[in-house]
Amino acid sequence: MKAKELLKFEFLSQGSIGAAEGLAEAFFGVILTRMGASAFMLGLLGSSAYVSNLFSPFWAKGSRKAGAKKLVILSLILASLFIALSAFTESVVPFLIFVFLYYIAYGVREVLYPLIVERVYGYLEALGHAEVAYTIAYTAAAGVAGYVMDSWGYRIAFFTASLLLLLAALSRLPFPDVKGDAEEKAEPPYSDKLILRMVAMFMVAGTGMLMMLPAIPILEVRALGLSNGVIGIAIALNSLSYVLFSELWSRLIKGPSHVVRVFQAGFTALFLMALTYYLSSSALYIYLAGVLCGLGGSAVSIGWQAFSMGVPDYRTEDLSALHLTTCGIRDLYAPILGAALIDWLSLRETFLLAGLLLIGGILSAESVIRPLREEFEL
Repeated sequence: MKAKELLKFEFLSQGSIGAAEGLAEAFFGVILTRMGASAFMLGLLGSSAYVSNLFSPFWAKGSRKAGAKKLVILSLILASLFIALSAFTESVVPFLIFVFLYYIAYGVREVLYPLIVERVYGYLEALGHAEVAYTIAYTAAAGVAGYVMDSWGYRIAFFTASLLLLLAALSRLPFPDVKGDAEEKAEPPYSDKLILRMVAMFMVAGTGMLMMLPAIPILEVRALGLSNGVIGIAIALNSLSYVLFSELWSRLIKGPSHVVRVFQAGFTALFLMALTYYLSSSALYIYLAGVLCGLGGSAVSIGWQAFSMGVPDYRTEDLSALHLTTCGIRDLYAPILGAALIDWLSLRETFLLAGLLLIGGILSAESVIRPLREEFEL
């Protein structure tokens, strides 16, 4: 089947995934907060979202043997199962366990998706179009999910999300089973000091980003007393901003140094988001923070995927795995650090410290741009 003919299945798969995440994953922190979870437990939730990244090298290596399609389909089926099981739980610990297993399964797709886009379509705009389909569905689902949960609880939303993930898995069946390059064709990217410098830059800013994870639902639910419906609107605004800027970034990026400029723009937006949360006193602040989060998050997501597809001499899946592995490392400690800061200092001061780390990422990016241009864009 030709690439153009596969686009309808791509949009169906991405749209189903987006709707599933909007109905369930977007509200994990809110649900746990309403269950009475402590800041530490919310920090564990934030960490569990990225533990699967530590397995990224194994998924990349597995794609060379089993093929990316089979692994992605299996991961979506397992993620669907764990979402369904979480719908039966009403206490913190079982809910956390099923969410943890969901993230482990779901992480396979995040590593291998750029490889599928590269091999099937061969151009970055396809990734941007797929992100649009994903985010439109996510926006619509998150916008109504809060009201559904306020009226009937979260079980209906979670069951629907489980079915949508199954649909996403079935939508991948028509795709060719692409495989990563043979082991001997490329050196591992962690041997390149320049790429490691870029990863280090991202570690600084990424720590700031993730420190806010446990603070956000506590601010929304306990400090401001917002309903699920209001929070759902904020999530929908986040998604709308994400989809608009995803398309923009995919068109602006023309080389590796452009990616770092996009990262700088994203870090700046996330710094302003942290400042907005610090100053927040009503739902309007939360809505603005949602828009800024979408702007910054789209820059980070599209930026690294473009970088992994655009740097010569390294396999796309290996660059993606390197990035996600380092994400897994910082994502283990950063949300828990944020939770500790909430207890040691205060909720709002945690946002300020996160913002300072994001400023560090903005400034350190300048030391990366010139050597990237010299090495890859001569």
